[in-house]
Formats: sequence, structure tokens, C-alpha cells
Amino acid sequence: MKLKLPPPVLFLLGIALIAYLPAFPLPFSAAVRIGLCGALLLIGAVFAAAGFFAFMRQKTTLSPQSPERSSTLVTGGIFRISRNPMYLSLVIWLAAWTIWRESPLGFVVIILFVLYLTYFQIKPEEQALERKFGRAFLQYKQSVRRWI
Repeated sequence: MKLKLPPPVLFLLGIALIAYLPAFPLPFSAAVRIGLCGALLLIGAVFAAAGFFAFMRQKTTLSPQSPERSSTLVTGGIFRISRNPMYLSLVIWLAAWTIWRESPLGFVVIILFVLYLTYFQIKPEEQALERKFGRAFLQYKQSVRRWI
């Protein structure tokens, strides 16, 4: 795989980078900011947990570095909404952190995170899954969006 940094490491780097960006007060109250961040954290947790438990139910690998070890193509549950719900949860959490830190430049970090993850992680995963599951994966890929 082309992967240079595992997704959790990339996520932590994003968190650290956003923490060091300059903050600018956002045009809404602290209560709204807290509520929005809480909602995003919860939504991200739902996506992450639903993806994790779907993989566990199917008894297939969770390793982002070895998609060729997948024993089953998981297409049900949260995977009907997004082909990458666990990666999507990381993006949602980065958005919550960006809002919490009041750092609009954090959205640039999020865009870079998505681009890097798509090119170095998701596309190689998709190639491995296409080799492994063939037509079934291609049909799934056509019916469900990569992110949301």
C-alpha cells in the first residue's frame, strides 16, 4: 500500500497541528460552540462504533494496513451510508476540535487530511478490495459514496 502514515497517527498529527493554529473568535456563543462540538463528537462516535462493530460482527480485519486480509465485504449498516465510516468519524472529530479551538484555519488541515487519506489510504484499500471481491466491490462502490 502507498500508506505513509497510519490513519490514527495522521489524525493525531491533525489534532496537534490544529492546536497550534491561531484562534479567532467565532460568531456564536460559547454555549452554541459547546453544543456543536458535543454533537459532532457524538456523531463521530456513532460512525466509528457502528463501523467497528460491523467489522467485528463479520469477523473481518480492522487493520487499515492490510485490506487484502478482509474475509468479508461489509456493506450493511453504517456501510450503506459511507464506505469509510471510521475515517469519516476522524474528519468529524477534527471538525469538532477545529470549532472548539476557534481556529478556522483548522478546516484547511481537515481538507489536507481528507486528501492525504484518500490518496494514500482509501484508494489503495479500494484497489485491494476490488482485487479480492471483484464485481461485488465494484457494485458496492457504485452504490455508496466514499465519504458520505
